[in-house]
Amino acid sequence: MKRTRAVLPCLVVLATLVATPQASAATCTYVKQDLPVPAGVSNVYLNGGSSNNSRIAGHVQDGEFTRGAYWVNSTLRQLPQPSTGADNVFTIDVNNSSVVVGFEQELGSQPSTLRAFRFENGAYEYLETDQGKNSLAQAVNNAGDVAGTQQDGGVYLWPRNGARKLIAADGGSVIGITDGGKIVARGSSGVLVHDTNGGPTVQIPGGGAGTATFDNDRVFLTERLASGEREIAEYDLNGTKIVSHPGAQRAFGRNGSGTLWGTYITPGTNTQVHGLWRPAGRTDVVADPMPLISTYSDITDAATLIGTYRTTGDVVRPARWLWVCS
Repeated sequence: MKRTRAVLPCLVVLATLVATPQASAATCTYVKQDLPVPAGVSNVYLNGGSSNNSRIAGHVQDGEFTRGAYWVNSTLRQLPQPSTGADNVFTIDVNNSSVVVGFEQELGSQPSTLRAFRFENGAYEYLETDQGKNSLAQAVNNAGDVAGTQQDGGVYLWPRNGARKLIAADGGSVIGITDGGKIVARGSSGVLVHDTNGGPTVQIPGGGAGTATFDNDRVFLTERLASGEREIAEYDLNGTKIVSHPGAQRAFGRNGSGTLWGTYITPGTNTQVHGLWRPAGRTDVVADPMPLISTYSDITDAATLIGTYRTTGDVVRPARWLWVCS
C-alpha cells in the first residue's frame, strides 16, 4: 500500500539527535520493541506496509542470498523458496489481507533476471511480463491490484481480475496505489499521479521527488524556499498543496490524525533530527536507539513508529517504537 524508499535497498546511515517528543509528557518516551527475525540471518530490511499498519513487508539477508518476509502484527511470515530456483526474493509491499508483492532475482543469466510476483495463500503468481524484459511489482492495494514497472520504463497495472494494463509509457518509479485506482510514482522532475480508470495524469512538480513519500492518500515532497531553508509540502492526489511543514527535511509517514513523522536538520550542521509535526507545531523524538533514516518507516494512528535500527553488533533489525508513559 505504501512505500517510502527505493526498490533495491541501500543503507546510508546518518547521525541523529535525541530530544523530547512531547514537552508536556516528561515521563513518556519511545520504547523499542523488536520484530522477530529468522535465526542466523544478518541484516533485515523493511520495504513497505499495509494501510492499517498491521502488516509490514521486508527481506532478510541469509548468507549470500536474500529471502522474502513479512510480519502480521508481530508474527513473522517467510516466503518459501520459489520453484523457479530464483536466487533472491525481495518483498516490497503488502496489503491489509496479507497479499504480498515484490520480485525475484535470478543471477544465473547476464544481466540478472527480475520477475514480478503476487504472493498469497502460500503461492507465487508471476505477473505478465514481455518476453526478455525485467519487471518489478512495487505496490498493492486492498483489492489485490498490483502496480509496478517493466524494464522499458512503463508503469503497469496488474489487476486482481483481468489483463495487464499499460498505464504510462514513461511513468516513473511506483511508490503506491490507492484503493480507488490511483498510482503514485516518482518521476524525473516531480511526482506523477496516474489514474488507472482513464483520467488525466496529475504532475506535482518538485526537485525533491527522489525522497517523495506517499501515505494516507497524501504525497510529501521536500521543497527548498527562497531563503534556502527546506520544508515538507503535503499534497493531495489532485496536486493541491494542503499544508507545509516548516523546517522538515524528509517525511517518513503520516497517520490518520495528521501527525507527520520526519526529520529536520539542525542549523549549521548536517545532523538530521527525528521530529513529529502536528498542527500545534513540531516536537522532537526521544528513543534509544533511534530509527535509521534511510529505510522504510511509518507512524501509526497510535503514534507507534515502525522502522529499523542498527545494533551494537552492526546489523540492521526491524522494530516498532511504542509510546510508553510511566
